[in-house]
Amino acid sequence: MLAQSRDFMHTINTCMKISEISHPLSTFIATVRVVTRNTTHTARTTITADTFMSAKAMLARIYGAENILSLAELTNETVIDEQTKTLSPQELQVKSMSDRAKQLTQQAKQLKARQSLQKAQQKLVKASQPPRTH
Repeated sequence: MLAQSRDFMHTINTCMKISEISHPLSTFIATVRVVTRNTTHTARTTITADTFMSAKAMLARIYGAENILSLAELTNETVIDEQTKTLSPQELQVKSMSDRAKQLTQQAKQLKARQSLQKAQQKLVKASQPPRTH
């Protein structure tokens, strides 16, 4: 019996779903209410799950559905940082102008690309027309 259970432990699971391999687990950050005997605290925690609903279900099982205050998926851009620098009004103005300049540069690139595409389409239409014979 022991030998069979050891062999069972070393077998490969060939019944895995393709989604278990192709889609990595997502990390979610949650704010939850933690109720102790005499007090209630608010805490932040992370949980790893397949989907948003799976994460919510697991948190509901751990903390109770009514104690889940917020839940969001962490992305590569998301940074959990308690020490966010506050910018001065002058720094905010410079940042705003810099962001606007980047936006205008991007718009200019898009306009040039559209104009180039239109010219290429016009050349294609002209080239595909049969030659005129008089």
